[in-house]
Amino acid sequence: MAGRIPESFIETLIERSDIVEVIGSRVDLKPAGRGEFKARCPFHDEKTPSFTVSSDKQFYHCFGCGAHGTVIGFVMEYDGLEFPAAIEELASRAGLEVPREGGHAPVRQYDRLYAALGAAQSWFRRQLGSAEAARNYLKGRGFDKATVDEFGIGYAPEAWQALADELTAQGFRLDELEEAGLVTRRDQRTTDKFRDRVMFPIHDRRGRVIAFGGRALGERGPKYMNSPETPVFHKGRELYRLYQVRRGGLPKRLLVVEGYMDCAALFQYGFDNAVATLGTSVTADHMELMFRASPVVVFCFDGDRAGRQAAWRGLEAALPVMRDNREVRFLFLPEGEDPDSLVRARGRDEFAVLVDQARPLSTFFFDHLAEEVDMTSIDGRARLVALAQPYLEKMPAGAFADLMRRELEKRAGHGGAAPVVPPASNAPKTRQGGAGDDRPLTPVQYAVALIVQRPDLARDVAEGALDGSVKLRGVDFLRELIDFCRAKPHFSTAKLLESWRDRPEGPWLAKLAGREVIDEPEAMSAALAQILARIRRQQIQIRVRELQQAQLREGGLDEIRTRELRRLLGQRVDEDL
Repeated sequence: MAGRIPESFIETLIERSDIVEVIGSRVDLKPAGRGEFKARCPFHDEKTPSFTVSSDKQFYHCFGCGAHGTVIGFVMEYDGLEFPAAIEELASRAGLEVPREGGHAPVRQYDRLYAALGAAQSWFRRQLGSAEAARNYLKGRGFDKATVDEFGIGYAPEAWQALADELTAQGFRLDELEEAGLVTRRDQRTTDKFRDRVMFPIHDRRGRVIAFGGRALGERGPKYMNSPETPVFHKGRELYRLYQVRRGGLPKRLLVVEGYMDCAALFQYGFDNAVATLGTSVTADHMELMFRASPVVVFCFDGDRAGRQAAWRGLEAALPVMRDNREVRFLFLPEGEDPDSLVRARGRDEFAVLVDQARPLSTFFFDHLAEEVDMTSIDGRARLVALAQPYLEKMPAGAFADLMRRELEKRAGHGGAAPVVPPASNAPKTRQGGAGDDRPLTPVQYAVALIVQRPDLARDVAEGALDGSVKLRGVDFLRELIDFCRAKPHFSTAKLLESWRDRPEGPWLAKLAGREVIDEPEAMSAALAQILARIRRQQIQIRVRELQQAQLREGGLDEIRTRELRRLLGQRVDEDL
């Protein structure tokens, strides 16, 4: 297994990756003065640009939806990549190779599998040219050449080991082909996994072929078959065609269907925002991938019992991640229809109307549960509350969860038990509001915000400036941050945030990085000195009160505390002067 990516490399990568250049290659940025750029936010629908990118901070922030982060965070969100994959993407762009701690090689352990799968895709494509039956099947299904090419559709011949022979001739070992899910080896016999099937390549979020889906032309085996789970393919964490949808820009909404044929048909009729699950129920990982691509997800399922069960499983996966800026809808198709047949029968415009009329998650949720109870009786309505309560408890706190409980109260006369509020953390926090949260910061929070936005300010803070035994909320954290930045005087905001990415305070620091705290950047140094002096005065005042109260309570102080009280009273007088 590969080791951790060294922090020093991440620092180098941030230095070599200009956030303006990276974001500008995906978003239409416009200069906004003093190293600032603006655009319409790629993460939510807006008419007036509120998405800003700072060249100095190497940081982006949207004042509309609150999205913010470093160049690494942007690539993760925009391209739908996990942290290691985002590092690889940026490293490739910068011409760097990703090292690993402990002497491990760079992240290349599955390169042979990716290469084998890519070679198989090229071979399947070539076979389609000479496979008249496969081409006739695709024509009969209504697919034109442009769609076949866009989806990279190929053909696996009806032969026992034609692919195995081809790829071993190219230098791949049989054990590599088996690990990639391309062949089956049993009783010293090797056979191709896919035979006599129209082949659909499945890509990961970086565009690499990681698996295949095959539709049988003959009667042998299942009608549809996907690659088995492999080291590079996990059905519960991948969505068919997500890479291609994201490549065209983040859509306003995402259509989720059950098969690759549905995706191809919808694409041909102008719906280039459809993805498909890969023979498995919708998972929480799927939902996070979908919401990274679009704030609105529309599930398109058959209206029969199986389709509704699949829809309910999708709802269950969605509830724990349903934050206020996310929306899920359900389109139940007429019995016997799927997206492929329906869009061909009714056309693009009528299908678009059906999508627009898809049922909101809240409506489907309460209607589905109400089917099991007698809503005309108190007993039935009480049971509805009992049925809904476990699901509502899984939802994150926020406006959507509150509105769901109000809807339950409207339908049943009772909104269920109040959610349990977890105890507050000791870390300093601002209100967890929306993008427009402008609640005044405490002095400690203000100091943290200044340092996050200008880490170099910490080098001018005197050693021991905040020392003392007083437990003023957040001061320990502020002291730690100052010490960290003093030891890293070359750090930018982006480097600081990446260093604290996995710390509990990381998201809070990222919020403060995008907060407007001062009008004139040149005045930040003086502002920090003033706010630290104010914090120190607070510490002195609190400690003086503690000592004076102890003096009254005990009838006097010992010599050590008496000297401390005199010293602090003297400091307070000097500062007042």
